[in-house]
Amino acid sequence: MPWLEAVRAEFRERLESDRLAHALLLSGPAGTGKQELAMEMAAGLLCLEDTLPACGVCRSCQLFNTGAHPEFRLLTFEANDKGTVRTELVIEQIRKLISSLQLTTTFSKRKVAVFHPAEAMNRNAANALLKTLEEPPGATVIILVSHDRSRLPVTIRSRCQNLNVRLPETSRAVKWLIEQGDYDPARIESALKAAAGSPLRALAALEDGSTDHYQLVSTTLDDMLTGRYGSGRAMATLADALTDVEPERLWTWLSLCAAEKIRQTIGEHEGENERVKHMSRMQSGADRNRYLLSTPVRKDLLLQDWLIQWAQLKA
Repeated sequence: MPWLEAVRAEFRERLESDRLAHALLLSGPAGTGKQELAMEMAAGLLCLEDTLPACGVCRSCQLFNTGAHPEFRLLTFEANDKGTVRTELVIEQIRKLISSLQLTTTFSKRKVAVFHPAEAMNRNAANALLKTLEEPPGATVIILVSHDRSRLPVTIRSRCQNLNVRLPETSRAVKWLIEQGDYDPARIESALKAAAGSPLRALAALEDGSTDHYQLVSTTLDDMLTGRYGSGRAMATLADALTDVEPERLWTWLSLCAAEKIRQTIGEHEGENERVKHMSRMQSGADRNRYLLSTPVRKDLLLQDWLIQWAQLKA
């Protein structure tokens, strides 16, 4: 993932010059390899050679590679007492981490913890972590991986050293995707649009074939705008073709397609402010509906209502 090299180099320079903070906030869009980079950083911090990339052969690296390193903790979603995977990081996880940080190191000179995704901490968990960030025990480095740093409390963000991962330029992303497999350039372009420019998500779309579903959504919305066929047929087409598409992904695509149409409209029809405003409201509505998926609201009615409103944009 060559687009990570700048952040990797920044981290390496801080490590070698002994300017590394005890808390790092690794943030950026989803699907850019932040989690993989965080694990690479953790391995380097624990490596007995104290280098990035880690040497891979010392006792510490061997333990890390097996997932049994006593100085490393990964905090992510865990199952509750009922066996259901939680959708947030809870205070019990923070308390276990704090207890482990009090122990004497065994192999490495540091203890390392990775939080992913950090913004999933609930309020109690964040408050408990804040105390640790204010007074970290011993040689501890905590790496917070976040897709949306704005959702983290300001008190957490202010105590972290920032490392920002950005989406690569389209040309670099395309080149990397071509190297991953024998994919058609047109499908790569469609996959990147479906993934909002994220290389890893685009690769997943190419591998699971969901680019076809994305293209269907985009084409259907175009057809509704040009009046090629009525909204009733469009809704039926979408409903039949996308029954197997995960709803959150569908609403993300609708938002992305609306944003693309906004850019096209601004570029091709200057002065159509009302049309652009309506499209902007449609994009915001798609984003809002994505968040409503966790509520008891009727998902099919949400989609029908959104499509009816979109059809009203017909030129």
